[in-house]
Amino acid sequence: MIRGDSSEYNLLSKWAREFIKLDQDKYILSCEIGVREGLGSKIIMDELKPDRHIGVDPYGNLKYQHYDNSPAYTCDYTESMRLQLLKDMSGYHKFDLYHMTDIEFMNKNWDFGPFHFVHFDGPHMTKDVLTEAVWFADRSTLRTHFVFDDYPKYDMDLISKVLSYYGFELLEKGENKICLVKVKQK
Repeated sequence: MIRGDSSEYNLLSKWAREFIKLDQDKYILSCEIGVREGLGSKIIMDELKPDRHIGVDPYGNLKYQHYDNSPAYTCDYTESMRLQLLKDMSGYHKFDLYHMTDIEFMNKNWDFGPFHFVHFDGPHMTKDVLTEAVWFADRSTLRTHFVFDDYPKYDMDLISKVLSYYGFELLEKGENKICLVKVKQK
């Protein structure tokens, strides 16, 4: 059974299901930063039905600062968890796991994009989420959805303000998840 470690997966499901595919969207690309056990990626693939879904997670029990006001600590992102994820996702042929940190992923010269749907569920420090959001905003298109998990734990107001310069506006928010959508090209 594929599990998650958060809440409001019903909102993630709704936003992925209600994504509006435009005529120019010949190839739908989605991504999740922070896959863990895979429930977010599974929901996105089941509801959005992208042509390709990329999951980014380093696993390996890395020690890092998780929140703006917390010390660094190690979570239980084990290699056995990664292997179980790969087994659980074996039926999803459009799923690609990039076994690396978000920074390593963003520092590569990828030739894919634009991204249509991104779930930010990795590091929960404002500077990290902002860095990820700007990187993906530069690789987004009209109607791209950005879903942020645990948004009350970081400065979502700042991130939303920065993303407004890229044409993103609030679609909807819950207690734990928030969705911004790109409504205009800048």
